[in-house]
Amino acid sequence: MVKYEIDGTAKYANITWNNGAGGTEQKQVKLPYEEEFSGPVGMLAYVSAQKTKVTRSSGYDRNEVLSDGVQGTVHVTVKINYRKVGEAESDAPFGIAKASGKVE
Repeated sequence: MVKYEIDGTAKYANITWNNGAGGTEQKQVKLPYEEEFSGPVGMLAYVSAQKTKVTRSSGYDRNEVLSDGVQGTVHVTVKINYRKVGEAESDAPFGIAKASGKVE
């Protein structure tokens, strides 16, 4: 069992991870976020998360900033069979945290 946990004090992140089928997935998520799946033995489980700027339209020609991509931290954890095998954190503006571990 592979579990990716993405959290921190930042509000949003762009995440990239590999899935149990060997493919790569990407999405923008509100933190905290988790992804869990079964992976084949020998697979390298990998996740990265980057703090990102998120805005929404708030009327005529105006955008409200929901997250500036600068403030806060982003933290990722990789767990395999419920055991933590990788972890990283970034507090840099638009910082990236990435972690990996091998499925046993």
